[in-house]
Amino acid sequence: LSEQLGWDIVPRTWSGDGPFGPGMLQLWQEVDPAQDPVDLVPAGEIPDGWHHVLDGLTPDETPVSVVHEDSPELRRMALFDVLANNADRKGAHILAMADGHRFGVDHGLTFHTAPRLRTVLWGWTGSALTAAEQDAVAGVRTALDADFGARLGELLSADEVVALARRCEVLLAEPVFPGPAGDMPAVPWPVF
Repeated sequence: LSEQLGWDIVPRTWSGDGPFGPGMLQLWQEVDPAQDPVDLVPAGEIPDGWHHVLDGLTPDETPVSVVHEDSPELRRMALFDVLANNADRKGAHILAMADGHRFGVDHGLTFHTAPRLRTVLWGWTGSALTAAEQDAVAGVRTALDADFGARLGELLSADEVVALARRCEVLLAEPVFPGPAGDMPAVPWPVF
């Protein structure tokens, strides 16, 4: 999906057979420790250029807010997560590169057929998709009926591929970032 979108969100990944059966490995990424695309700040003190996600308390009862940067890279990752139905986008699953690029890694809790979106990237909820974002979603939907769909069918169940197509169709019919829905928690735990 990352390759199909052309957004380079997921680090280069290889699948293969290892000593314990099938698996995958990803190209290691050296993160910039000075950058935190998701952060905790004192409650209500949202920095300029950041989005508020939620409020909470630290173990010592200090009020804090979870925030994330308002960057094109993170916005694309948030849309990728909507399409992939990512159920585990934690702050620590966003790798900040020195050049500003953001990679997304996780444990593969994606592509479920039922809605399971859990993320710390809720800052764009209700925001309209740009024309370029709509074109990217439409491109994925079209590609699902061609080679891309066949390739995904080797990795996902037929129902999971159909669910991805449906998520594309829903986004194209109402081109806005969705908000939390259903009975599942809206954010993964722990948040980082």
